[in-house]
Amino acid sequence: MSIIIHKQGLLATVQGKQRYGYRDAGIGPGGAMDLFAMHAANYLVGNEEDAAVLEMNFPAPEIVFRKDALISLAGADMDACVDEIPLPVWKPVLIKKDSVLKFRKPVHGSKLYLAVREGWIAEKWLGSSSTHLKAAAGGYAGRSLEKGDVIEFGEPSFFLTENKILPWGFTSQELQEVYPVNKAMRCICGAEWSLLASSSKTIFSEQSFALNNQNDRMGYRLNGPRLFTEKPVEMISSAVDAGTVQLLPDGNLIVLMADHQTTGGYPRIASVIKADIPPLAQLNAGDEFRFTIIDAAEAEDALISRQQKLQEIKAAFRQQYQKYFQH
Repeated sequence: MSIIIHKQGLLATVQGKQRYGYRDAGIGPGGAMDLFAMHAANYLVGNEEDAAVLEMNFPAPEIVFRKDALISLAGADMDACVDEIPLPVWKPVLIKKDSVLKFRKPVHGSKLYLAVREGWIAEKWLGSSSTHLKAAAGGYAGRSLEKGDVIEFGEPSFFLTENKILPWGFTSQELQEVYPVNKAMRCICGAEWSLLASSSKTIFSEQSFALNNQNDRMGYRLNGPRLFTEKPVEMISSAVDAGTVQLLPDGNLIVLMADHQTTGGYPRIASVIKADIPPLAQLNAGDEFRFTIIDAAEAEDALISRQQKLQEIKAAFRQQYQKYFQH
């Protein structure tokens, strides 16, 4: 059972669970940029949360299905269609053999996840099927997908005569809780926050920043007011993580993302909380947002609340899946 990439997209990769336990070797967790969307896509088709998915940017690849499949799209809206019929995001869809999946234009967001029932079959490296581009390992030959690539998936347990959108999915209210309209990224103060000049602390908390066009899976560079420390700082390399906000020598900021390095030598002035990395990951170049500083207890509560909500959603979708396919 497989698909074939009919037309190549921009940096489409296979992503799976994160890769922990190798930071001492300079290998970070990696995985999906927007973990919420990845987990959601899997839940919609009855998978476990870490089943391999395709992470796509626009322009996204054109895909031909060589066999019937149950799929879902989650994350960005790229005006998807199958055989020219519009497809929704955040709902499961039955796709019949020989159907062609296309993405016509970017509507909002930047990262779209394609899940298939039973998950994509991918190469594992250090216990994960996530693509590690620098090591050229994991996923599909350790690289982004190209025209002609064939990706296998598990055997479907149904036979289709037509494409069909299934009745369960995410509500707009559930999505607004994860991707708020105000685009305020909550963060906690970093290890070097105290080194910032008082005026820069105020600017960081009260003014807007925008995503630079120099951004990738390693980090998002920001445009906006420049920040400065009280006095020049020289640091040894220290541990960093996804969400770490670093102050560059020119006064600009960079937020580290999924494929970040494991150590860095720039001041770590803040860290975007885990619950807000999904909306951050969905920004496009030029999108503006603000930072809101909260304390560690609030950050922990937000993450616990998100995880509990996901477990509720997982159980509800699994029940819907079982009910539908038992008939």
